[in-house]
Amino acid sequence: AIDEASSPRGPDDHRLMVGVRVRPLSAAESARGAVDCLSVTEGNKVFARDPDEKMGGRDYLRLQQFNDHAYQFDAAFGPESGSSEVYARLVRRVVTAVIDGYNGACFAYGATGSGKTHTMLGQPQEPGVMPEAVEELMAAALRDDDFDYKFGVSYVEIYNEKVKDLLNPDSQADLEVREDAKHGTHIQGAVELAVGSAAEIMEHMQRGSVYRTTEATNCNEVSSRSHAVLQVTVKAVQRYGEGGGSKRRLAKLSLIDLAGSERAYKTDNRGQRLPGGGGGGG
Repeated sequence: AIDEASSPRGPDDHRLMVGVRVRPLSAAESARGAVDCLSVTEGNKVFARDPDEKMGGRDYLRLQQFNDHAYQFDAAFGPESGSSEVYARLVRRVVTAVIDGYNGACFAYGATGSGKTHTMLGQPQEPGVMPEAVEELMAAALRDDDFDYKFGVSYVEIYNEKVKDLLNPDSQADLEVREDAKHGTHIQGAVELAVGSAAEIMEHMQRGSVYRTTEATNCNEVSSRSHAVLQVTVKAVQRYGEGGGSKRRLAKLSLIDLAGSERAYKTDNRGQRLPGGGGGGG
């Protein structure tokens, strides 16, 4: 999760934060006798125990070596953690920054089947980071008596180095990423729809997600093979006081669900979908 601006807001606010979430074993993994090799402690440390099965069994020549590894992140979440905890510790600060006029982004990165889409989108009974972010974004705007807000939403996928508009699926155009002084970094030609509530944003996102490129792989029966970028544009105009009506803020919140990042043999990707998992365009 990252927020950015032309000038830093504070020593701890203007920076990228990295968190890792350990998913529980799947039913198939438990059925074949797999065991956990990761443990999370102190809310930011991950310990990895080497099962020593890379060569098909225990390597007795390495028994005297220390094969366990420890890693530290800004935040770490065990299998028992919910998406709401991930949101509270990593993403809420980004949403606050966007309301203050700073661009912010949050993306999930990992192998196919690691739980990226579950964390970002979630389920009706356990909303993911994206629904929580847009809910809080709208709620924060309603609480702000000093500015009037307008919101727009765009939703695109990047697959095989081509950018497709998920809110305009009939268009076959390969969109281009542009940058200029008026719009900043933007996707030229992508539809941006005016929205007034979190429910509208989620409706557009769910409608667009139907057109995402998915395939069955060895790691996941329904695997997202493309990067999906949901971008909420926030325009704010000051209501009262000195400079009322003239002070303006423009910020963008980008929520990104990346395609799986793993070696092709793990997923049995072949042909057209092979570049999608390997690069996806970025």
